[in-house]
Amino acid sequence: MYLLENLPMGRLGVCQMCMDRRWYHNVTVSPTPLTSVLDCISCIREPTEDDILLIHQTTMADEEAIQELDSEMTSLYSVLERLRVQKDKHRENIRRARSLLTLARRLPPELLARIFEICAKNGWTRAPVVVSQVCSAWRKAAAFPRVWSYLFLDLRSRNPTGKVMFWLSKIQHAPLHITLDIPLESPSLEEVLSLLIPRSKQWHTLIIKSIDSTTMNYVLRRCNFPLPDLRQLDVITEMEGSQGDPVNMSSLQDAPRLSRLLIEQPNLPQWNNFMKVTKLHIVLSSSTLFVPSINATDWIEMLQALPELRDLTLELSKPGTRTYNDIQRAVDLPHLESLTLHVSPEVNRILLTMHTPALRQLHLRCSSDPLARPHMPSGAHLCRFLESSPCVQLLELYDVDVQRIDFVRCFELLPKLEELRLHDSDIADEQLRLLHGDTGHCPNLARLDFRWCNYLTGSALVNLTKSRLPQTESEDRGSPTMPQTRQINEVAVINCLHVKEQDVFDLAEMTHCRVLIRSNEDHCYRRGCCNNERYRQRLRLRHNNKLPKRVIL
Repeated sequence: MYLLENLPMGRLGVCQMCMDRRWYHNVTVSPTPLTSVLDCISCIREPTEDDILLIHQTTMADEEAIQELDSEMTSLYSVLERLRVQKDKHRENIRRARSLLTLARRLPPELLARIFEICAKNGWTRAPVVVSQVCSAWRKAAAFPRVWSYLFLDLRSRNPTGKVMFWLSKIQHAPLHITLDIPLESPSLEEVLSLLIPRSKQWHTLIIKSIDSTTMNYVLRRCNFPLPDLRQLDVITEMEGSQGDPVNMSSLQDAPRLSRLLIEQPNLPQWNNFMKVTKLHIVLSSSTLFVPSINATDWIEMLQALPELRDLTLELSKPGTRTYNDIQRAVDLPHLESLTLHVSPEVNRILLTMHTPALRQLHLRCSSDPLARPHMPSGAHLCRFLESSPCVQLLELYDVDVQRIDFVRCFELLPKLEELRLHDSDIADEQLRLLHGDTGHCPNLARLDFRWCNYLTGSALVNLTKSRLPQTESEDRGSPTMPQTRQINEVAVINCLHVKEQDVFDLAEMTHCRVLIRSNEDHCYRRGCCNNERYRQRLRLRHNNKLPKRVIL
């Protein structure tokens, strides 16, 4: 009685639960009573004529029942499908309603335009065209001229002139970043240049790619007019022209704001008119059978014309070696802060041609296959170079292995070193002990990055990190009056043979321990040499994803 009194009742005195069930079919177990034929016949072994007649009647009755059930199931399936369609409509309505509340709907057009511009800058060449066809709000944002600032033009494509005219109609007075990819035969080149040159005052970036130097020189000669806002110039050519002429950049005389240069060609460039350039990246290509040597005189004369240089990179485009013609002379680069050499070991002697008292970052990378033993001349050249560069804060040796005695000398010459990166190095525990405690070398050292260092043990890294802990956290400290060394903030160990799992955990108790590369900009990311995904996956699984917080996976 209590249960009946507490049931929800409708206005007609009917239970609400029963009213809800009206929406469903009243399904019976069977449309006709189900009787077993075994209970009706007289003999199972030898059925009589009456039994046979009864069996036929029972079979017919069951077949009629199955037909009725099939009909009932068909009607239920139709109802189920109708309900499923209604459910999908409600879900779609919810999705559309929630889409009206998303952040993308509320972004101001100026911010959307900035996002579209970044997409185009990062290589999505058709971004302005695609986004302008999404909706009215995106079309409004795509109407901002800066969205169309990046013009990527491949002269092999169909109707490049029409694309230039369309793009320039959209860009109006916004900055113009141009990329020209020119094949050996390009009938539309002159027409394209005639459209771009009147907009020369809007040029901020000019990237020219050509197969040979003849075409490149023609384009550069056509650019002999003032370029007041040009900031970056990239000149990329694969080989010299049929007449063997190198790229001539003397026609670019009036570009007062030009600060970044990227030159990719077989030989060192020559110029005398880029006084304000602060960043220079040179890639020496070697697509021909003849690989020219690197002349120290040409190198020095090229750098002497760049007194404001702050960032310098020399790179060989393909693995291999180049001969280097030495000279007993050096050039002063008083403002140079970053130097990257990605060359063969024989070319490391080029370090002796530069005097860089303000250098902060030094990256030495080997462009050829690693040697089986330390390269003795490279170590000697590095030590001599560091004697005139006492302010180095970051030192990277990538497959440039030096003798252990040269490591000792480098540590003595780098009192301001803050970060040390070694890849495929023979450094051992003995050299690492020179960095211990308050009396060790490199007192400002805070970050270590060791990869494929197979003579280094994990216990040596643990002891070094422990020796540099603050005085309140370490028991083995020297006199309080002695100057304290800087604490190790991060240790990276990747594919080091004698660094064990427990060493990683011990390091994580004192500092951050990283077992993966830094980011997509890491030099190892492109080469894929330090991809230890399987090791990191096993580490997670063995510890059930409960690793110390300071282990960076």
